[in-house]
Amino acid sequence: MGASAFVDRIKQPEYTGENRCIPCTVTNVAIAAVLAIGLGYVWLPAAGIGFFLISLAAIYFRGYLVPYTPQLTKQYFPDRVLRWFDKEPAHDVPVAGSEADIDPEPVLLEARAVEVCKGGEDLCATDEFASAWREEIKSLREDGNLEQRLAEVLEVDQSDVEIAEREEFALVHAEGQPVARWESKAALIADMAAVPELRQRTVGWDEMDLQVRGRLLNGVRVFAEQCPSCDGPVDFSQETVESCCRTVDVVALGCEDCGARLLEVET
Repeated sequence: MGASAFVDRIKQPEYTGENRCIPCTVTNVAIAAVLAIGLGYVWLPAAGIGFFLISLAAIYFRGYLVPYTPQLTKQYFPDRVLRWFDKEPAHDVPVAGSEADIDPEPVLLEARAVEVCKGGEDLCATDEFASAWREEIKSLREDGNLEQRLAEVLEVDQSDVEIAEREEFALVHAEGQPVARWESKAALIADMAAVPELRQRTVGWDEMDLQVRGRLLNGVRVFAEQCPSCDGPVDFSQETVESCCRTVDVVALGCEDCGARLLEVET
């Protein structure tokens, strides 16, 4: 068997390259170092060095040295630690509205953006707000003024706003710096379309900081009945989301026809 065939046989793409679990790698390198030091101390230094080099090769090609490390890491590492390593750097950018400590429901009720419905068992967008929101969504989507609206909200020049669409989210840059990410461009359109109506209805809107406004917009998005991108129906679902480093259960609001994700909340 040639060297290339041997490497292909032992390599595990599901745990290497873009799929590499960084906590697993760090843990296994540390274990290999400890074992190598112990082997070198009780036997020969050369043996310890040789063992460490072989261990590094195994970790490089297989993703780990100790069997079942990825599963053990997901199960026993603290979630706050695993979040540091989750996927690509853009995931370090906060989800729009996620950092504000405010309950949006009382504010939205006072603003008459939502109301009690279904016999007092639920909340729904008021007819007046929902109608104005849908018209603004259509306008933003068809007129292509999304960057202009973002510039107004962020208080920067339109030329300084950039929207980068990825497979799993939409990332907004302002003046060259990442500002926030949305679950999709559809979610971004929904939020920006709600701004004019909420500004008129909400007391002190202009004095609120961006994080608080973002949290209120995030709260409104729950009440979308049509997809901002394709006008199809939306529905809630419970899912288990796998990343390189962890497994989380989420409640998601998504578009049935085009698959756009409007909201995702960990449970």
